[in-house]
Amino acid sequence: MQARILMAGALFSGALMLPAPPTASITARYKVAQRIQQDVDATALGGGKQGFVVKTTSYVLLTLTDTAGGRSVKVLVDSIHGDSLPPGAPADMLTKATGVTITGFVDPKGKLSNVKASSEAGGLQLSSLVQQLLPPLRSPLKVGDAWTDTTETSNGVASGTMTTRTVTNFKVTGTEARGAVKASKVDGAFSSSIAGSQETPGGSADIEGTGTGTSSYFVAPDGKLLGGTSNTTSNLNVTLAAQGATLPLVLSQSVEITPLP
Repeated sequence: MQARILMAGALFSGALMLPAPPTASITARYKVAQRIQQDVDATALGGGKQGFVVKTTSYVLLTLTDTAGGRSVKVLVDSIHGDSLPPGAPADMLTKATGVTITGFVDPKGKLSNVKASSEAGGLQLSSLVQQLLPPLRSPLKVGDAWTDTTETSNGVASGTMTTRTVTNFKVTGTEARGAVKASKVDGAFSSSIAGSQETPGGSADIEGTGTGTSSYFVAPDGKLLGGTSNTTSNLNVTLAAQGATLPLVLSQSVEITPLP
């Protein structure tokens, strides 16, 4: 039981960025590679330490379209491939994700809202793909710019919900040629607080803890994301009411976004 905690929500959680300047529409394809490692100490239940690694690669099409008061957002999932999946995952979980669309709206300040997926595809929380590609980022960018952003998100997980409040310090640290484009390099350092609950085979579980991480992204002058990475480590406590036990859990995630032709 413990080894499955959080994975449905964790598969597509993270903090990846693409600015949404109000002056142009953008269509772009991306490869999103993720590695998630979960380690839980179930010693309090006599289960010892348990852990597993999940690796997935998603291919998506992002479209931002100018509309009244901002931009409409659409992400089409072309496909998702898994090198390894969580224990007990349905065999067709990734196949069901093909063709799913996620929509939303981003305002001129880069704030994302009204994110909805046409399907959860057998347990995958695909709506958070948009949160990876469109966290708030100021525009235009120039070297030396620095700012702080606070974002709160609430995502469904299997039989439960997770709320994350993240404070990120951004800074434009330089420029770099990405192909024929001179891109701004934006670095971020963030901390988060996490709280939620989930029904598990062992009963109701309350989850709380903190996370820290770093990110680094390259952004074209028109706002198009030209690549990026993010690394996060969360230290959580999972309290099982029926057993009267609290289990320490460490969740580590790395994400790499690569633009495609």
